[in-house]
Amino acid sequence: MNIFVTTKMLARVRRTDGTDDGCTHLSPGQYQANKTADGSLEILQGNREPLYLLPFIWWERMEQGDIVIS
Repeated sequence: MNIFVTTKMLARVRRTDGTDDGCTHLSPGQYQANKTADGSLEILQGNREPLYLLPFIWWERMEQGDIVIS
């Protein structure tokens, strides 16, 4: 799915081995994303490790207009 981020926000970074690597800023723009089994959005970034938005965060941001999912 495509997502459009309209404002800068924080997202969790998960390494490929499944461990947490803290937070980083997600800049405004268009991204490819997958929905995971736990309801999180996995935002793909090409060669870099994916970022994750937890369900309660992306749903709230979507209601505020900060994220548009198509």
